Amino acid sequence: MTDSYNELLGQQVDQYHILQHIARGGMADVYLAEDVDLQRKVALKVMLDTLAAADPQFVERFRREAQMVAKLDHPNIVQVYTVGQTPAGQPYIAMQYVKGGSLRDKLKELAEREKLLTTEQALNIARQIALALGAAHQAGIVHRDMKPANVLVRPDGTPVLVDLGIAAVRGGAKLTQTGSIIGTPAYMSPEQVRGQAIDGRADLYALGVILYEILAGIRPFDADESIAVLHKQVYEEPFPLSGFRPDLSLPTLQLVETALQKDPSRRYQSAEEMIQAIDVAIRAEGFYGPNPHATVVLTQLDDSKLINRRQLVRPPDKEPSPPEHPEKTEKYTVPLWAVVILGTLVFAIVLFFIFRSSIDRGFPVAESSVIVTATPAAAGSGSEETTAVPPANPSNEPNSGETNSLSSEPTDSPPTETPLPTATEAPLPTNTPAPATPTATPDLGPETITIGQSGRGAPLEAVRLGAGEKSIVLIGGFHAGAVPGSVSLARQVINYFQNNLPLIPANTTLYIIPSANPDSPNAPGQLAGRLNANGVDLNRNWDCRWTENAQWRGSTVPGSGGTAPFSEPETQALRDFILSVDAQAVIFWEARATNGLTSPGSCSDSPLVSGRLAQIYGDAAGYDVADFEDLTNQEINGDGTNWLDSQNIPAISVLLPDYDDLDWNNSLAGISAVLREYGQ
Repeated sequence: MTDSYNELLGQQVDQYHILQHIARGGMADVYLAEDVDLQRKVALKVMLDTLAAADPQFVERFRREAQMVAKLDHPNIVQVYTVGQTPAGQPYIAMQYVKGGSLRDKLKELAEREKLLTTEQALNIARQIALALGAAHQAGIVHRDMKPANVLVRPDGTPVLVDLGIAAVRGGAKLTQTGSIIGTPAYMSPEQVRGQAIDGRADLYALGVILYEILAGIRPFDADESIAVLHKQVYEEPFPLSGFRPDLSLPTLQLVETALQKDPSRRYQSAEEMIQAIDVAIRAEGFYGPNPHATVVLTQLDDSKLINRRQLVRPPDKEPSPPEHPEKTEKYTVPLWAVVILGTLVFAIVLFFIFRSSIDRGFPVAESSVIVTATPAAAGSGSEETTAVPPANPSNEPNSGETNSLSSEPTDSPPTETPLPTATEAPLPTNTPAPATPTATPDLGPETITIGQSGRGAPLEAVRLGAGEKSIVLIGGFHAGAVPGSVSLARQVINYFQNNLPLIPANTTLYIIPSANPDSPNAPGQLAGRLNANGVDLNRNWDCRWTENAQWRGSTVPGSGGTAPFSEPETQALRDFILSVDAQAVIFWEARATNGLTSPGSCSDSPLVSGRLAQIYGDAAGYDVADFEDLTNQEINGDGTNWLDSQNIPAISVLLPDYDDLDWNNSLAGISAVLREYGQ
């Protein structure tokens, strides 16, 4: 620490007594100070005097931006108290002192311990940051330097943004005439790198980078030199997040992919739009909905609440990085001269055998030809000219989170694939038996299939495991908000069989739908949690004793059956998918029955084809087996299993012991028994 850091130590600036120097960034020194009037700790950010000297308008711009930020009142934005000037004329900001460190500190600790936050934690952190950005953007403030170092963590785990508007102050006209870029390369949007005008969508791009980093443990764009990172931001696509995290749901992958679009018009157009996508992803991952308390993990990174990175993140083996212009490169690395020699040799051998065969059999020698194709090497040919990236001033990212220069923290680049060469085989002589054709290895999945959309446009997805002719369909989240345990159970089943594919019979394809009603609100055990976006109970919308004003728990619920059978997009999608795969058995997980219950579908007096399925599952799981309508002495309108049974498709409702209870061991026993019986 140089003497310049110590000049203000022990001094009083206005009502602030400066206690300790915390850090120096590219724009400011940060001090811990005490407000002697209000007797509270504050963070005092004192701008470097060189900035004011370089631009006479800096102080006025600084004051204006700080006053705008001070008007923001949001739990995820650090509170600005006052602005002023030191006796030496340096502008300062007095703001809330946040003691918990930064998100950058947390990510660094996780990396050192080879841990990751859970998906729920990651999505909820991103959601709270997006809420802060939404409030700032509505006030006309663009952050311009979004990065983990500018996200501090309160003692209760709440992430808060700092340095709002500061990059705009630093980006004054006279300071950017040199062509320098304001920001941190790893998080800068392509338009920002190009020096173009930016808006809030640049901040959302940076948030996409942060979320990618939290989920994968590696940033999407990294290199040893800042200029290389900037080039990647503009010209290269990130390694697909699914390559690192195959466990993530499609909405989560789409969330990150959309945020990282190079073209701002293809990203989320507002923070509010991105928040909606985050909420869809949270539900798609099997959680009830947004959970602000999930971020409390940031206060103490307890191993029991984290993910072991080695067990979950599975990037492919390292291979050489792709060339800068792949469309102009050769498809293999075998030299052309080697191909010519090989082709000549094959040609000679084939002619020899044809000639010998013809002599032995008395046939006339026929002309033959062997064609060996080769792609000319592109090395040395004219390559495309790339647009020059604006000059940068590389430096390390400051501890305090402030920056006006470019910083880069190198990590391994994502692996890429280089296609291997293939050879065109010459035709075999007629007297040579053809080699046996190797049996193709079936694709056992997992494969995520979009089968439709919810009323609000959320994708309805099925995960395929196995590749047999007999299809078994398992459905969770039919009443996702009322029975969240059914969503969690479906996801647990996916994870289990994904890691134990040999347990799926060779003749079976298992389709698992994690959440058939993603729009339902979180209301365990309540009617509201059963309803979709149109206020319809999806298990009252099938064509078996359907009525618009359906019964639920003995009471008539107006409109709960929908306007007609299959009026809802969710039931249409389920019906069409089950019929399209010619399902041998269909299981709906619902709740609740204290000891568990399997109820066969039946639209008539007794089940047509579902009784045996109910008995097999119930016996294995240790559940009671009974018709729910007979058991409760009530008629169910528009029930899905009842309609499927009328179509000669075995279908049962499995009532779990409670709304949030997976009852994993018993559930797995029931599923395994069905696989043995219906999948062989």
